[in-house]
Amino acid sequence: MILLQRRRTWLQEIGISFVCGGLAVLWMSSVSPTAVWLASTLERDYPPRPIAETPRADVGIVLGGALGGQAPPRIMPDMGGATDRIWLAAKLWHHGTVPRLLVVGGNLPWSPKAAPESEMIRDLLVQWGVPAAVIEIETASRNTWQNAQGALAAMRRSGDRSALLITSGTHMKRALATFRKAGLDVMPATAEVQVAGRSRFTVLDLVPNAGALNATTVALKEHLGLLVYRLLDRAE
Repeated sequence: MILLQRRRTWLQEIGISFVCGGLAVLWMSSVSPTAVWLASTLERDYPPRPIAETPRADVGIVLGGALGGQAPPRIMPDMGGATDRIWLAAKLWHHGTVPRLLVVGGNLPWSPKAAPESEMIRDLLVQWGVPAAVIEIETASRNTWQNAQGALAAMRRSGDRSALLITSGTHMKRALATFRKAGLDVMPATAEVQVAGRSRFTVLDLVPNAGALNATTVALKEHLGLLVYRLLDRAE
């Protein structure tokens, strides 16, 4: 009986340690300093540039991951923060920085049946004044490596040699490494960033919040994705 009591106490201590450790990890992941630091390690090398300072290229490649599907009860695409990359693509075309746009991206395997995301992005670009005739779409790719393969095939058909890679700041590092590994001559055209308007640290920065947890999750996903791609020889 005494041994059973000691064993239960030992197991309880292990359980308490796991719970406390899990709560500590959750707290660290949910506070602004962690989110800002992780996102900055991805964004610092490729900051956004003014349209006028963005180099010209044969085509602008717009990556998917910006719009959610029109799954019921939605009657229109769901626009998140990554919609900035579509806006940037439209601005680059209107400025004459790129004469054509190539939109790559289908739907994830677990997504509800809907139009491929590249079709929805094309429709939005047209609404923002870009002629459909200068927009090419690729609808089969479902991840960054497949995006690169689809873009490579499209550029070989069109004869385009250089491209602006239009995506989010946190995704740019992995996207550039992947597209260049595939043999594409791409230059970064960063849309939205997570780390902006940094202010002085206050005690409120240590209060957990959902925004910081989401930013931490996105940054960790990109770091892990880049590591896996390098192990698979799919990124520089």
